[in-house]
Amino acid sequence: MEYLHNPIFLLLAVVLSGHCLGRIRIRTFSLGSSAIVFTGLLFGFAGFTLPPVLQSLGLIFFIYSVGQQAGPGFLQSMKQGGLSLSLGTAGIIVIALGTALGCRYWFGFSREITAGLFTGALTSTPGLAVAVELAHDGAAPAAYGVAYTFGVIGVVLFVKLLPWLLRKNIKTEEKRLREELSSIHPEITFTHLEVTNPNLTDSRVKDVLPIRSSQVTVTRILHKGDSAAELVTGETVLRLGDTLRVVGTKDALAHVRMIIGPEVKMDLNFDSALESRKVLLTHQEVTGRTLGALNLTNLYGVRVSRITRNGFDCPASPQVRLRHGDVLHVVGHPEALRTIKELLGNDVRALYATNVVAMLLGLFCGLLLGHVPLFAPGMGVFTLGSTGGVLISGLLFGALRQIGPMITELPGPANTLIRDLGLGLFLAVVGTKAGSSLLPTLQEYGFSLFTAGILITLLPMIGGAALCATVLRIPFLRMLGVLTGSMTSTPGLAAASSLSETSYASTAYATVYPVALIGMIMATKIIMLLG
Repeated sequence: MEYLHNPIFLLLAVVLSGHCLGRIRIRTFSLGSSAIVFTGLLFGFAGFTLPPVLQSLGLIFFIYSVGQQAGPGFLQSMKQGGLSLSLGTAGIIVIALGTALGCRYWFGFSREITAGLFTGALTSTPGLAVAVELAHDGAAPAAYGVAYTFGVIGVVLFVKLLPWLLRKNIKTEEKRLREELSSIHPEITFTHLEVTNPNLTDSRVKDVLPIRSSQVTVTRILHKGDSAAELVTGETVLRLGDTLRVVGTKDALAHVRMIIGPEVKMDLNFDSALESRKVLLTHQEVTGRTLGALNLTNLYGVRVSRITRNGFDCPASPQVRLRHGDVLHVVGHPEALRTIKELLGNDVRALYATNVVAMLLGLFCGLLLGHVPLFAPGMGVFTLGSTGGVLISGLLFGALRQIGPMITELPGPANTLIRDLGLGLFLAVVGTKAGSSLLPTLQEYGFSLFTAGILITLLPMIGGAALCATVLRIPFLRMLGVLTGSMTSTPGLAAASSLSETSYASTAYATVYPVALIGMIMATKIIMLLG
């Protein structure tokens, strides 16, 4: 047992036993990585503790990885459904505030205890800081410790049980959101059109489709009477009876069909001199430049038909700005394609290489941002805290992807490693801390504190789930992010992420977290002022 007094050995024991517990599955229910908090409770109850610095380190790692994952889709999420997500968060905080005030009058708590219960049940450390600042005794932190235990465990259990309670099929929900996302990123396809419009005779391709040039690309042409297709450039001249391969969205292709001519069922094959290849962009010197600025057609005699980015195909318009990891679908002579591969990189290993300096810079900027004093009317001066600052930094670094020559976006495998490592550190310390202080606090302040903490945790989540599902019509996977983000519950987000491999919950969490942070600070001040 003496080995357990070694912080590193204890940390590994808590995390490894938590992962073993999390692998136990009862039908479709399992705790996953969130089980670490339960094993931490057992070790903490036995008197073992971990250094608090491990909790801070794990928390910023996990939150930064969440920001990195959600960053590319964060702005789009705000445009598509940010208002409804924020309204759901505001509703949950209002319900939590009403529940806390109700418990205060029912059980006869002081305002300090009420504020501690409110911030602990919603696991809001910035809210607790406000309560401690305005309080005159140490009741708020004690109540926070009691409510925090179920604030962590209760959210995890609620998230895990919610699909069963609402009879939701995760695969069906993923399919629903993919269909919604496909309407934002229309599928890129191709068709073959015969030139029958006499007005296009002797016209150049770049003069035919100036309006839709950003949505379609003409890649191949089979002149009437020829047996092999040719590569199309902007200077290619059209004649009646020619057949074109046009790449673009379905709506754009329907528009082009009215200009050029009817669709024909055939395939345009190149002769042996031309080939089609997928080339991966990994060179930092090219990343950030537009496709038009590279001028690949005129300089190298190749044609880019489309670009695959984050699993979605997008048109290869001259205005599109290339990003690290883009896959360019290129057609040209073998010698030219080899040159293009050297120009773009095409190195899979470079795609997964992690820029440690960029990651540390993102964490450093996030910590600085979290300590910048801010002012809001009625709230006074406050800070975002380490969690809020690091989340915003992760969002910005993930959304920007590149600052000058530095790649700021973490590769997927590296981001997953940082997320799991950070989560393990955080949950292990939280569990041991809560386990060691739970029984003394209950003995001093009574079981009513624990009861009130349970109510303040569960009622907002139940009411929030009903509000999001029936009134705001938020899709289930995004609703999980709203619920956990509104409760500022990192373990809850981990539980939600374990239900689906998609990033919908993480994106919603990152969207509503700033709203929840500000809302909890305001609600805590209201509790203290009402005293």
